[in-house]
Amino acid sequence: MIDLHAHTTVSDGGDSPSELVRKAKEAGLQTIAVTDHDNDQGCDEAVAEGRRLGIEVIRAVEISCDVEDLSSRGYHPNGRPTMHLLGYFIPEGHNRLSAALSELQHARLNRNHIIVERLNELGVPVTFEEVENEAGGPGAQIGRPHFAAVLVRHNAVPDYQSAFDDYLAKGAKAYIGRKLYRPVEATELMVSAGVVPVLAHPSSLGLDAVELERFVDDLIPVGLKGIEGYHGDHSEVDQRPFRELARRKNLIVSGGSDYHGDMRPDRSLPGGKQGVTVPEAALDDLRAASGALRALVA
Repeated sequence: MIDLHAHTTVSDGGDSPSELVRKAKEAGLQTIAVTDHDNDQGCDEAVAEGRRLGIEVIRAVEISCDVEDLSSRGYHPNGRPTMHLLGYFIPEGHNRLSAALSELQHARLNRNHIIVERLNELGVPVTFEEVENEAGGPGAQIGRPHFAAVLVRHNAVPDYQSAFDDYLAKGAKAYIGRKLYRPVEATELMVSAGVVPVLAHPSSLGLDAVELERFVDDLIPVGLKGIEGYHGDHSEVDQRPFRELARRKNLIVSGGSDYHGDMRPDRSLPGGKQGVTVPEAALDDLRAASGALRALVA
């Protein structure tokens, strides 16, 4: 079994990279991809643990993209769209993608300090160190879920969702925007590093079938190689249109649980909420695409 979508404490997951690999091994997986949000700094630890345990670990990432302009581009999303781009087989050592991700983390660190200042101005006495510890300690990637947990602990809000509604969601009192790549930029960045770009959970774009196909058509010329058609939140039947779209466009069909540990206990290993099974051929196809891209950028 394989799972090509999982998160650690390096972003918004509940397990350290090593813990994720151990749990993947216990779940009977032969391969796990570490796909932290906008950050690949947990890959070295995960790969080392994978070698120790005899489980393959794929260096990967999930980049959040800016799709706020969809309506102005003639699309009609159902609700507020979000888009994530998975990137598989990040090279070990220095490369353009890892360097760009480091820059994103620097920008995010500054943003987190500003959010702390904003909360203090609003009368919530949180400290940066408190939020950093919630995320796993110094150097851990801080996300809004960590702020939410601290807000609950301070009794500033009754629960996690209220923290987002009142303080952290876009337009809320302490919301600060973050640096995001546009879809074309993120795709080109991955390709330039020999990394395989795959559109994650396409339903989050909120587009109908015709508009989703148009969106995918815009990314294929700049290097999109796959679509996630086996996401753990949805049944395989519900995701059939995504797999059919991928096959019509000669794209790889990937997938995984989107595991987040105890931050999202409903998404278990393997298979997530719906117990999806990702065909092992997906890994073979991604590996082949990676080899072809590496040959082009060498």
